[in-house]
Amino acid sequence: MREALAAQPGLAASLVEPVPELVAAPLAAPGLPADHAAGLDLILEGFLLHHGTPRHLDLPDAGRRVLAGDYCYAHGLVWVAESGDLEVIELLADLVAMSSALVATGDRDGLTPLWQATIAAIARRDPEFTERLDAAKDALRTRSEVSPLIDLAVELPPAPDLEAALVA
Repeated sequence: MREALAAQPGLAASLVEPVPELVAAPLAAPGLPADHAAGLDLILEGFLLHHGTPRHLDLPDAGRRVLAGDYCYAHGLVWVAESGDLEVIELLADLVAMSSALVATGDRDGLTPLWQATIAAIARRDPEFTERLDAAKDALRTRSEVSPLIDLAVELPPAPDLEAALVA
């Protein structure tokens, strides 16, 4: 993941050293395929560049943070898309859109459960769990109700580092 950032002339000089310990995917769901883990980590960095404190890049200018965040979102999705797994792409597109909506409405309490449950759905490939995630996301979309996501995440292993990263 850092190699992708280091390969970009506009970003290489802004890499944070030493390398941060938090890598979203392995901490939240060990065993993800490498392309999904790297792509998800880039997508998290993109989200944090837009809405929080990024882990890998230190860009003081808001405009550059937005552009770098867009790059991370796009490049992360490309990595995952190369696997041809449209279900994962759909989950990640929902994750990005719904995370941004939570920030826009000031309901950051839903961020960690949304990320945890989405990562778990990608890792587990369990139709029943994915169906429950879809129902929780529907409750969030239609009723602005975050409690079904929180209930779903309670069943998952804790991810305190992910939670800390998402707390802006």
